[in-house]
Amino acid sequence: MSRRAIAIALLCFSSLTQAESPTAKDNRNAIQVSPSERNQVLFEMRDFLHDLFNMHNALANKDMQGVATATKPMAGLLDRLPAKLRERLPEEFTQMALGMNEALKVMARDAETRGDMSLTESQMAELMTYCSGCHDTFRFEVTPARLRR
Repeated sequence: MSRRAIAIALLCFSSLTQAESPTAKDNRNAIQVSPSERNQVLFEMRDFLHDLFNMHNALANKDMQGVATATKPMAGLLDRLPAKLRERLPEEFTQMALGMNEALKVMARDAETRGDMSLTESQMAELMTYCSGCHDTFRFEVTPARLRR
């Protein structure tokens, strides 16, 4: 299945899971973490958000080299997470992260070599399906070490 088809499927699935009221029970899959692992994940998400801002800013200024420069550090998220946490991540989470990583590499390469703003905008929309799909499917829950799977 192509990355684009996977991204569209993620968006459709995540839209379905969010159809409930915001006050309904949180049925997202819990990934059990320690307080320090949670802090690491939240740090990575904030850093990712800052890089997204830099990408959008570069794109708004028609600076395709800036887009590529902002995109490159975003790849490799899994490699920056603690090994013990990576071992506990659900397969679906890992697959989303790998798909997102590949999309980021392609986006950075295309921004540098093709300089096509329309293509980059389309790739950014695809990238956001990974973000929303993951946030709609998973949550990080701090639990005592003896309860972590």
